[in-house]
Order: sequence, then structure tokens, then C-alpha cells
Amino acid sequence: MNPEWASGATGWGVPSAGSPPVPFDRLLVGIGVLGLIAAWWLVRPGRTRVHLPTTLVLWCLPLLLVAPVLTRDACAYADIGWMLTQGLNPYTVGIGTTAGPFTAQVDPFWVGTGTAYPPLALEIARVIVVVTHATPYWTVVAMRVPVVVSVGVMLWVVPKLAEHFGLPSAHVVWLTVLNPLVIVYLVGGMHNDAPTIAVTLVAIWLVTRWPREWMSLLVAPVVVGVAMALKQQAGLAVIAVAGLPVMAQLALRTPLARVALLAGRTAIAAVVAVASFVCITLASGLGFGWVQWLNVMGKAGTMAPLALISKRLSVIVAANGGDPVSFMHDAGVVTIVIVAVVVAWLFIRFADRPLFATAWAALAVAVLGQALHPWYLPLGLALFGVTRTSTLQRRWVWGVVIAFTVAYTIQTAFFHTAEV
Repeated sequence: MNPEWASGATGWGVPSAGSPPVPFDRLLVGIGVLGLIAAWWLVRPGRTRVHLPTTLVLWCLPLLLVAPVLTRDACAYADIGWMLTQGLNPYTVGIGTTAGPFTAQVDPFWVGTGTAYPPLALEIARVIVVVTHATPYWTVVAMRVPVVVSVGVMLWVVPKLAEHFGLPSAHVVWLTVLNPLVIVYLVGGMHNDAPTIAVTLVAIWLVTRWPREWMSLLVAPVVVGVAMALKQQAGLAVIAVAGLPVMAQLALRTPLARVALLAGRTAIAAVVAVASFVCITLASGLGFGWVQWLNVMGKAGTMAPLALISKRLSVIVAANGGDPVSFMHDAGVVTIVIVAVVVAWLFIRFADRPLFATAWAALAVAVLGQALHPWYLPLGLALFGVTRTSTLQRRWVWGVVIAFTVAYTIQTAFFHTAEV
């Protein structure tokens, strides 16, 4: 976690006399994460026989009452929730600018910006602030409650999906729920991607449990709309909920007819999901102001490949007398086009395997977007985990989990926290 934070009358944000000095505090964080990765690898099914749910509980328990791990985003959630209790709209009022009880805890990088999170995520933060009476320590720690509940839902629904698709339940739980990205960045970091993943998996489970038209084209898409109101990327799940009930038909059709069938059903599901999302947004009274803040995410220093290329090119543009701001705006538009093309290709390429197409699309959006944070990956990994894959593909996924956990722990603990 950010080890220099301490709880007290003024909340986090003040140095703790009991914390190890820099850089030993960062070193301890790194050692802890590496130890977790090693433990995860050692308890993989086939190597040892451990009860994975019990292991999950034991690994999460030490994190439940600590400060946000390797992030301050939960503090921003708390500030957003507090603004809502004061009648302020976080889409028009900058985070950390209202002199509220959480202002000092917000990461300086986000101070003054609005939020790109959709309304339901904001409403959850508001409820937590109200329940905890805006107490600096307990409000931020309580941001972990919806995450823990969501991980519990994942633990319940993932074995059901594994059974439906004829996959070994233990292997699927190990990859999708027990992996270090979930433990460190969802449970530890309290990111609201966890509720998004849980609701998305429930939507997919519904169509495997009741593969009827009313479920795949009406009820499940409404649930996807709820997931979108937590985080917009969940909208990709309409491909899976629309296509899973007709997989047998898709397999028998020609490539063109297959794409046409899946596209038609996905379009219907998408309309229902978007309508559900819009209804939630209108009911919140907050509007669609999150749209104007989507480009802010690209300003964060991450390993997103297209963003890195754009930033390097903007330096060259500036050195040659050009306008780097205008260039970055145009680069953002190009990035969106590239992501759309890749998702469309995946849709066409895997039209006979809609869940597989959704999984790869989720990973593509995470990796090729303007920012690449490790908590963006568990959604794609969860979908990928409940699909039938080759040994090589599984090994690639294992490598991604380990590599991103290590890389971003180093980046956050030794570079980002040294600056804030």
C-alpha cells in the first residue's frame, strides 16, 4: 500500500512515524507482491491440493482494513461520494477542489478534473459516504466492501460457468478469482472494476442457465446495462449474451451468415443494454457529463503502447514547431479508430465463439486504450478464463498476469508514490 499514509484525526495523507523510511517502505511492498505471485503460482491446480476459496479468504483478510494498496483512487471515490451528498455534480465540479474531508487524500494528479465513471459507480460511493458519516478512515476503507462482495459473487458464479462449458472448475477459479491482479488491485486497491466484472459474469450466467430469447435479448442485456453503469467497458458483453444461446447455429453457418446472425442479435441486445444504461443515468440526475472526461485517462503515465507512441511523437512534433496538444487530441481519435477496428475484426474472426470474441475484445480495449492500468485486465481475464483455450493461450495469460503485476508494482511503488 502507500505506506507513508497514516490514519488519524486528519485522515491519511500525513507521514507516519511508525512507517519504514523511503525507499525501504517501497521495497517491502514489492517483496510482499512478489511473495503473493509466488504463492499464487505454487497453489495452481495440479501442483498442490488446497481449498481455493479458503486460500482466497486468507489472502484477502490482511488487506481488509489497510489503506488503499498502490493507489489513491478509493480516496477519489470517497471525495466524489462526499460531493454528491453536498448536492454537487462530480461531472462539473473538480475532484479534490471542495475542501471536503477527503481533499488531502486525493492523488494530486486528479485534483481539479471531473470523473469519467458512470453514475451507478458514483451512487455506490455516495451511499458509502453516508453510511460511514464521511469519516476519513472508515469511509475510504469501506470502499472495499462492494469489491469484497463482488469477488464473492465471482467466486460463486465462475464455477457455474466452468461447469456449463465443461472446464475444470479449480483451474478457472485459480485464474479468474485468485490471481494477483484481483488480490492486489481489486481487493487491495478497491477499484470499481470488481462490481463491473461480477455483474457482467452474472449476465453471462443467466443466458447459460436460461438460454431463451427473452433472456438473451432482454433480461441479460438489461443486466449488462447495469454493469455499464458501473464501468462502460462492460458493454462488450452484449456479444456474449446475444451469441451464446445460438452457438450451435453459428457453428453450422457459413462465415458470412454466421456474422450476420451474431450481428443482428448483438444489435438488439446492445439497444436494450444502452436503454438500461440510459435509464439508470437519467434516474441518477447526474447526466452524461462523464463523456467530456474520457480523454483525461490518457494523461496518466501508463504502459499503454499506443499512448506511449503518441507521447513520443508529440515530443517530436513540438520540437519541430508543431502543436503537441492538437497532435495528442488527433492521436486519441486514431486510437479509438484502431480499437474499433480490432474489436470488429475479433467479432468477425470469432463469430462462432461469441464468449471468446468478447474476452479478446475486452483485453484489446484494455491494452490498446489511452491508459493501461492492471485493474483493467481482470474483466478480460475473467471472460477468458471461462472459455476453452489452448495450452499456449493459457500460458500467455499466466505470463500477462505475472508480468503486469510485477511491472506496475515497480512503477507505482518506486516511481509514482515517490512523486505524490
